[in-house]
Amino acid sequence: MRLEGRTGMTDPGDHGSPPDHEPVTRGGPDLPPPASVTGRDGEPAGAAGSPEPNGLFVGPADAPDRYELLGHGMSGGEGTTWKARYRGDLAAPLPLAIKLLDPPRDAGPERPSARDRRRWQDQAVLLRHLDLEHLVRLDEVFLGAPPHLRGTARPDAGTMAYLVMEWVEGPTLQALLGGVRATRATIRERLEHVAHVCEALASLASMTRSGGNPSLHRDVKPTNCIVHAVRGVVLIDVSTLRLIDDGHDSAGRHTPAYTSPEVLAAPHLPRSVAADVYSLGALAFFCLTGQDPPAADTPGAAGYIAGELRAVAEEAGVGDPGRLTSHLLTTLDAQAARRPKDLRNWARDLREAASPGSDRAAAGAGEAAGAAGGHGGRPRHPRRRTTRPALSALAVIVAASVVVLPRLIAAPDGSDTREGRQPPTASSATAGVTPPGAASPAGDATTATGTITSPVDGADVKACAYFSGTSSLPPETTLLLVVQNVDNGDLARYVQVVFDYDRPAALPAWRGAQYFGGKRHGIDQDYQVDLIAVDLEAARRDHESGAATNDALVSSGELLASVRVHRIAGTVPNACVGPPGG
Repeated sequence: MRLEGRTGMTDPGDHGSPPDHEPVTRGGPDLPPPASVTGRDGEPAGAAGSPEPNGLFVGPADAPDRYELLGHGMSGGEGTTWKARYRGDLAAPLPLAIKLLDPPRDAGPERPSARDRRRWQDQAVLLRHLDLEHLVRLDEVFLGAPPHLRGTARPDAGTMAYLVMEWVEGPTLQALLGGVRATRATIRERLEHVAHVCEALASLASMTRSGGNPSLHRDVKPTNCIVHAVRGVVLIDVSTLRLIDDGHDSAGRHTPAYTSPEVLAAPHLPRSVAADVYSLGALAFFCLTGQDPPAADTPGAAGYIAGELRAVAEEAGVGDPGRLTSHLLTTLDAQAARRPKDLRNWARDLREAASPGSDRAAAGAGEAAGAAGGHGGRPRHPRRRTTRPALSALAVIVAASVVVLPRLIAAPDGSDTREGRQPPTASSATAGVTPPGAASPAGDATTATGTITSPVDGADVKACAYFSGTSSLPPETTLLLVVQNVDNGDLARYVQVVFDYDRPAALPAWRGAQYFGGKRHGIDQDYQVDLIAVDLEAARRDHESGAATNDALVSSGELLASVRVHRIAGTVPNACVGPPGG
């Protein structure tokens, strides 16, 4: 069932912790109740076609009847949206979308607050500045009386907050694709939908494009994407938009299936661009499978998602299903720091990965074969070899997803079955699915995987710090910790082998150390630390040479995990010489 011409709505299934909105009283008995939402796309019954005027008007205090509301409106997590029209002195009325924002449950008499009003005004100006093809335009924010019959607005009826947005004609992705898997004929078009959302999110988060005001959408999902006949996908519901440096989120609203694990764990904390990137990956899963992904904290979710993506890629005749699957999985990495940073490049690579059987796909298949052990048991080389921080971070993202793919795409019983696959539920784990980063006995693996479990991304460190994590390594393979100062312009990457590097059997639970400047140098700067799998004999030769850097060794290895840490003043008593307590 398609929902034609809708914008600005939030799913009624959104979660907040705790819920922060109560149903709002919108005037007298003449106001029709919001339409009950039926179906997964949030489409009210009888929404097909152009809605008729319902007799109600809204507007600011100096023009309370400026906008005429049409139809019953659609209720969502933050308010109710109507199609509306503005006439003024124009020859013909113009269509718009009006969203009435519900007040928070604990709202006082001064609601909306001065901070809320400033934020809404800032958003309107920012979106006009951005003027994005794939993002809805916010025209006006105003305070006014509840919806009312023409000429009956009462100043004592209370003050409501309204957003005025462009009306975008077309079905939502939910209405268009829900319940239908991609085919050979439709997969490239569906991935183009994803690329359009990529462009919107990249522009929002761009320091340059936003004039120094990078922002997050924070509610990317199929019901918030309209497919316009000319513009393609348009991302709507900008009521959730926030600047990246916005503080504590008192509402914590989110839609679990499209929410990153770090937001699920702490929905009130400030969010990063990586949270929007995860939502993008979940949207890509929907576009290919026609179904919502399981929430990130559902047991067995990672294996199910990977298996479904691989299956639909094969069904749709993609030249290299493994390449497309691994590329999509980069956005759904459990670690926020490893998700793609450059969404425009990611979208370009997505289009390439979706190619049907061709020379390009054959090259990708050869690359996948290398990941499965085509280098004679040695770790394969990263696709991008560079000493520049941004590009090395991207290589981490790509490699980390590719190397866990073989174990993720196995079916629960190991048979890689393509039919009858059922999504995992929160109450029952999928047997036999090994989570990313889980260790297996050294030497049993055909590809290298690894995690850094401590320190966590964003942690403070002193002049040196102990690191630890897990790994699963092929024979004759060991681990390095490679550090680079990302603030001072130094491109050098400094190498340290982990403790017991020459005994791979000890590395499923590895420990190591790295150094960050001196006692007085490097303080208050950020460092990136990479975990890299390399050939054991090459690492031994480098260690015995005593060299501090070895770009050839680093470039020959496999990037497994990465964290960024912040140097603070202070030293560690034993200067990290030898294992802690050793």
